[in-house]
Amino acid sequence: MPTRRPAKLSQKTLLKDDEWIREHFEELVNKYAGQYAVVAAGELFVGQDAGRLFAEARRKHPHAVPTGMPIPRPQDFLCAL
Repeated sequence: MPTRRPAKLSQKTLLKDDEWIREHFEELVNKYAGQYAVVAAGELFVGQDAGRLFAEARRKHPHAVPTGMPIPRPQDFLCAL
């Protein structure tokens, strides 16, 4: 039985999810602070367990490379002088 090759991913495709995170960063902080976010093929996955989020993203979008990050809390942006 021949093995199926994964679809080639262009750099443009790989950067789309990263761009999505940048464009929605403030919304993510306001709504999901302290959690973990994974984006795959433009779909957001949010929760406490990064491993599960990556697994779910890969299962739903097998040809995408998920991008993830912890979502900071608003107080994480305060700096002490």
